[in-house]
Amino acid sequence: MKPKLSKICVLACTAMALALAGAEAHAAGGQLVRIVVHGRSLETNVTGESSDRNVSVYLPPSYGSNPGRRYPALYLLHGIGDTDEIWTSGAGPWQSIVSVMDLGIAEGRYGEMIVVAPDERTRWFGSFYVDSAATGNWEEFTVSELVAHVDRTYRTIASAGGRGIAGHSMGGSGALRLAMKHPEVFSVAYGMNPAVAGWGGDLTGENPAFAAIRAATSFDDLTKPTPEDPRSEYKAGLVTVAQAFSPNPSKPPFFADMPFDVENGRLVPSEPAHGKWDQVLLANVARRHQDGLRTLRGLRFDSGYDDRFTHIPVSCRALSAELSALGVPHVFEEYNGDHTNRMWGRTGRMATEVIPYFWMLLESGGGT
Repeated sequence: MKPKLSKICVLACTAMALALAGAEAHAAGGQLVRIVVHGRSLETNVTGESSDRNVSVYLPPSYGSNPGRRYPALYLLHGIGDTDEIWTSGAGPWQSIVSVMDLGIAEGRYGEMIVVAPDERTRWFGSFYVDSAATGNWEEFTVSELVAHVDRTYRTIASAGGRGIAGHSMGGSGALRLAMKHPEVFSVAYGMNPAVAGWGGDLTGENPAFAAIRAATSFDDLTKPTPEDPRSEYKAGLVTVAQAFSPNPSKPPFFADMPFDVENGRLVPSEPAHGKWDQVLLANVARRHQDGLRTLRGLRFDSGYDDRFTHIPVSCRALSAELSALGVPHVFEEYNGDHTNRMWGRTGRMATEVIPYFWMLLESGGGT
């Protein structure tokens, strides 16, 4: 004989079903649009980058029905090799920014925000969101042209207090760097697993990929696996970084100088490229912009213990130590995970850490 459900159990199950149904209905209210933003700051480059950039924009559920309301805006920067669609293409609940926003709003985890995700991938995998004499002025495009276009087009809170910036890997370091340099544009920043934030781990002269690049004469050479780099990701990635940090428009085919050279069989710092990388790494940026940093509403970054890019945990620890020495308030967390495995899902960091952080601190969220 089947056991009878208690009245309390029936009521609880009914309430849960209604809540889930309400969440699904509410989730349907969010809208994703993909627009093109022209960047005059990107028109001059030697690597053939398009100055017309795709931008994915998430508009929250009440946007169409509440024309008098303005919303905080979160700018979301992708990692190396990705585009804006990395944030929007995940299938299933809690697997894309659209689903995370809609379901989290429905559950009351956080409120409504506009989310802006630009495509800033270059032909060599990534801009690192800096101005480059080789690939174009991506910092200027992001903080000036993109923000201005979004504020003109959508009902944002058009001030630093209503804007936040986050990103993963290349986008993580990009988000922190842009907030450090432009607190008048972004008041809250969150860097997830920020890549090339500082030296250490696999980002030193001990990495044989730097030496292997010297023998490369084409893109194909960079993407071929070698005994020193069986994943073939370091060679192409390091040239991408060099095009951003130490560009050289008169040096084809890669249009960049590398920060290490070989002397007597050993890799040694090569100037001026090594010094140029130093200036862009986050601890040095923080020292130069510490006064502006102290005006931010929130500064946070994280790192997984098992990140395969071993420079990331090392450089994040060093950055946190430098910020502490400067007296800059911030939050740094190391967690049990790798480069990507804790991002998505109902209990993933996007839903439980990243989005709630911005909702808590931005104007018209918890920060009002």
